[in-house]
Amino acid sequence: MPWAKRDWETHIRKLCRDTARIFWTSHAEQQMQERHIAKAVALDVLRLGVIRREPEPDIRTGHTLCRMERFCAGAPIGIVVALEAEGASACIVVTLEAEGASACIVVTAINL
Repeated sequence: MPWAKRDWETHIRKLCRDTARIFWTSHAEQQMQERHIAKAVALDVLRLGVIRREPEPDIRTGHTLCRMERFCAGAPIGIVVALEAEGASACIVVTLEAEGASACIVVTAINL
């Protein structure tokens, strides 16, 4: 049976408790710096955010895309997490894009 939104939220939150499981690319760090979004804020969204939209498959990679959302540091922030599988054990933050008034970070989870 496929995971529900709450299952994905729980898994993402669990992964992001340990920062050793999150790998930030230089591009993501640059984009966060340009948009004045600290890693602590991004981590807050990943650890405490909710998934409002239904997770959906990425047709190019086959990963499941989940958008964690939270109002943090005075702005709505959404982080898109691409998970390789339901049991992925690590995340790679690969990019950050502005989306209207909010920010969107794309995270890819991998199995180590």
